[in-house]
Amino acid sequence: MKEKFTQYVLFTNGVVDLFASLALFFPLLGIPLPGYSSYTSELVFVSGGWAIAALTFGIGRIWTSYRPEFYRVMVALGLFEGITLSFFCLINIYLFEVSFLQAMLPLSIGSVYGILYFIALMTDSI
Repeated sequence: MKEKFTQYVLFTNGVVDLFASLALFFPLLGIPLPGYSSYTSELVFVSGGWAIAALTFGIGRIWTSYRPEFYRVMVALGLFEGITLSFFCLINIYLFEVSFLQAMLPLSIGSVYGILYFIALMTDSI
């Protein structure tokens, strides 16, 4: 049962990453990112790079969700990512005047999955 929890966390985090990777196509479709009214060439480049990373991590997490021998390392990486993503968002809100709207989605995802990975680690389901 505990192993199923970790599998579920990895799989759903992978699916969320795949949805995040759709940002790669936003500039092509003329869809702005939340909190941005238009794209600069720099923003297109940065969002595309992050979208490619999200696509790669999403595929890796979904694949790993069916490979229990990799749970420990992926849970550790997921916990690290959740914590650092959350702190990164908070730092940007408070120090660099990034709006809460711009940081809300990654802050929420980072916090939720950070907590879920922490629970997986603490319940020794890996």
